[in-house]
Amino acid sequence: MKTQIIQLEEHDDTLSVRDKMDWSQTPRMLLVWPEKGKVLRARLDLILLERYCSSHGSQLALLTSDKEVIFQAGEAGIPVFQSRSEAQLQAWGKSFREFRRQELEKYAAENLPGVPLEREVPLPRKKYPLWARIPIFSLGVLSVLALAAFLLPSAEINLRLQGRQHSLSIPIQAQPGRNQITLSGFVPVRELMIMVEGQLSTPTTGSTLIPAEYAAGEVVFTNLGEEGFYIPEGTILSTTGDKPVLFRTITGGSTPSEQGGEITLKVEAYLPGVSGNIPANQINKINLEVGAELTVTNPAPTEGGTDIQIPAPTLVDRLKLARDMDQLLEDMAWEKINQELGFEDILLTDRLDDFKVISEEYAPEENGPGEFLWLDKEVQYLVHYISSDDLHKLAHDLVLAQYQDNSYIPDLNSIQLQPTPSSEKSGKQNFHREIQVSWIDVQTVSREEIIDWISAKSAGEAARILQKKLDLGEDPQIILQPRWWPRIPSLPFRIQINQGES
Repeated sequence: MKTQIIQLEEHDDTLSVRDKMDWSQTPRMLLVWPEKGKVLRARLDLILLERYCSSHGSQLALLTSDKEVIFQAGEAGIPVFQSRSEAQLQAWGKSFREFRRQELEKYAAENLPGVPLEREVPLPRKKYPLWARIPIFSLGVLSVLALAAFLLPSAEINLRLQGRQHSLSIPIQAQPGRNQITLSGFVPVRELMIMVEGQLSTPTTGSTLIPAEYAAGEVVFTNLGEEGFYIPEGTILSTTGDKPVLFRTITGGSTPSEQGGEITLKVEAYLPGVSGNIPANQINKINLEVGAELTVTNPAPTEGGTDIQIPAPTLVDRLKLARDMDQLLEDMAWEKINQELGFEDILLTDRLDDFKVISEEYAPEENGPGEFLWLDKEVQYLVHYISSDDLHKLAHDLVLAQYQDNSYIPDLNSIQLQPTPSSEKSGKQNFHREIQVSWIDVQTVSREEIIDWISAKSAGEAARILQKKLDLGEDPQIILQPRWWPRIPSLPFRIQINQGES
């Protein structure tokens, strides 16, 4: 016979064991005591478990080596085994209380024939004649069918509402310094700073002379005293006048020690170029402490100083390069402005007149030679615009103000802005612009209203009602389940409404 084995834990009590018994559906239950721990050693606990097991139509037996439990089980008439195989192979005897109950029933039947036993006796069922049972059965079947017809049918209604197109012309006045947006059309003027830099070059068209060779010649020193003087190499000499020309001795020597003694030394111009070519008797100044005791002059002109001609930028080159650079930076600025501004932002600045030069450097500098003229320039431009976020907020508020009832609602996501081609400037900083706002609205109708219109109607009649009451872009789609069912269900929860826009 099939046996349910229930392993007990050290913490189990009668309630937890009964919970484990509830899962059993076998005719026999074997409780296995844990090797350690002392549980369910009271006779009352064992009797309660045996009674609970009997109420479920099962026999109870124990598997334990606990002597106290074995003793109490024996007193309660509950079989005890020492191994699982023994419990499964041997027959389980009836408990002591079962034998006792049978003895009491037998004693009562023999000695107390006039006292009926208090047992539950099932009441006899009332039997109806066939002619009555058939109508009752038929009525039950019809009730079930009526309930099924009321609950089982379902309907799915797919509606494509037709949106209405609207447009509105809004005059806009943008004011710098304003932060609030009003329904009268006032919006703030936003500022955008753009920083651009560039480098350009152009070939030079002019030329300039630069010094090349040094002029050279001879000078004569005359001693005005009676003592000789040494004139070192590198002694600086010059002409007189507002723009003296400098020379230096390239040899050294001493004057004779007598008044009027002379010495001739070679000199060279201090700077290269034709400026060193001077006439005779022009060098007459000595840069020495003993200059008062000596005189100097050049008996012959100095010669050999030359200049060479090389390319150099002209003023026209600079002006042209500056003009090309300004155009380049403006083009770069417009490109950057278009990248920074959104598609629906309105640019109010039409000319880049508001700018600041951050740096400007020519190479070579003015009057300097060079085959190319280079220009590095960085400029900051300031432009004004109307933000699309401000325009959409204004359009959002104005569109909502057009609707006073709830029969139609605007689709705010459908709002589109179309500005006029140009703006007008009034005063010094105010800008006037006009934008065209377009949007779509749709009819609003609740699910409850639709169900109230079509409940219990045929599919054709429901479609005609929906076409009459709603602005539909296409015929309504009505799907009935089962498909042969002729009408829309009466129960609202059996009707599914799907609304969309066309």
